[in-house]
Amino acid sequence: MEKKSLTINAVLNILKTVLSLIFPLVTLPYINRVLQVETIGVYNFSNSIVSYFLLLAGLGVSTYAIREGTHYRENKLEITRFVSEVFSINVYSTIITYILLFASLFFIPKLSDYSFAILILSVEIVFTTIGVNWVCNIYEDFLFIAIQSIGVQIVSFILVLIFVKTPEDIYKYIFIIAFSKSASNLINYIYIKKKYCHFSFVPKCNLKRHFKPIMVMFSTSVAITVYVSSDTTMIGFLLSDYDVGLYSTAAKIYQIVKNILAAVLIVFVPRFALLLKNSDKRTVSDLFSKVFNILIVMIIPATVGLFITSKDVIRLVAGDEYIDGTGSLRLLCIAISFSLISTLYSSCVLIPIKKENIVFKATAISAVVNILLNIFLIPLLGINGAAITTIIAEVIVCIISFVASRNIVKLNNVVYNLFSVIIGCLGIILVCFFVYKYIEQYVIRLLLAVLLGCIVYGFILLITKNLVLIEILKRVRGKFVN
Repeated sequence: MEKKSLTINAVLNILKTVLSLIFPLVTLPYINRVLQVETIGVYNFSNSIVSYFLLLAGLGVSTYAIREGTHYRENKLEITRFVSEVFSINVYSTIITYILLFASLFFIPKLSDYSFAILILSVEIVFTTIGVNWVCNIYEDFLFIAIQSIGVQIVSFILVLIFVKTPEDIYKYIFIIAFSKSASNLINYIYIKKKYCHFSFVPKCNLKRHFKPIMVMFSTSVAITVYVSSDTTMIGFLLSDYDVGLYSTAAKIYQIVKNILAAVLIVFVPRFALLLKNSDKRTVSDLFSKVFNILIVMIIPATVGLFITSKDVIRLVAGDEYIDGTGSLRLLCIAISFSLISTLYSSCVLIPIKKENIVFKATAISAVVNILLNIFLIPLLGINGAAITTIIAEVIVCIISFVASRNIVKLNNVVYNLFSVIIGCLGIILVCFFVYKYIEQYVIRLLLAVLLGCIVYGFILLITKNLVLIEILKRVRGKFVN
């Protein structure tokens, strides 16, 4: 199979992520104003409940399949057998998940008021299983992923504008969200069967071979979801729909920024799986150092910029009635760097070398700490308490992942890169200080802060001869010269 360009894959995946996030980013100001805080809280609480069952149905299959499937992708017969077996395991877990979902709706009184919303959103569970989108990751087919995702999001955006007009249209909005996610997976199913392998359900799916690593991945996914989603769920139980609306809006902005930056990492997972199996540590360390330095150049200024402009971002995205969520967003900004660095170490190093048990232990510890702290901090500090527990959880995972990986990969050229980035961020802070001092209109102020901040940051990286920027400029110049 032709070796795909990591640069092109990264660009495609970032493009897909950015454009797929345009749907919530563009519709969020409209939806938040139309549906209002408490109604948004109903949707986000329901979605947080469904996320647990989606996780149970997923069973950690995606991460396991990408790692193992990379080794079979050159053999049509082997990859078809592998995909069929993993898909079949996923089907069994999906059936069990729906049984537990219906039981939960019947036996947990708190969920009765949200049952209709939960049932609509739960359609995503079966379509995620059918979609087997991890096959596209195995083949590094990020072009198709980008195209189909953008198309579905455009259709969904149009549907929102047509059908969602008042707070009473909340279930129409929920249905459109479910349609968006389900249609994307259905398209994946058709495309994958035609292009890569004609997989099918096999009753005897070699469970013994796949069960142990899948369960480790699943346990890790559970722990991750607990400390990601438990904040919203526990706020729903301990506080109110209004508080859920405030916090979930801040968390959604945080997730959008984090997902855009994380798009760089996803494309490297299959390549690291191959390199760690076939190459020396120096080759792996060189690639890892490049990815790490690129990440640092992106995440630190994004964190600084979002922290400073948080109030205006919330005002633009959701409206003045959501301003009380500013403190939570600023706290969540701090978690971005720790989250992405831990993702880099776990997804690109530990999981490819089959050290997923370490990732599980790290996330399990974080999940337990997160839940225990939420019990005390949410009643004490409100939604800001939930944001603080997220920071602590991300720091724990980051430290454990780094320590476990330090003898496998070595970082090069990090100190000067970090110094250059810090100087650049000081430039961003200075720009924002003057913009916020002299500009009162918040939309203009936000646009100027972002635009001038990016220009000044890039200029400082240039004059400090930042290695990442220089490498990018060389590649761009080479394309034009050739």
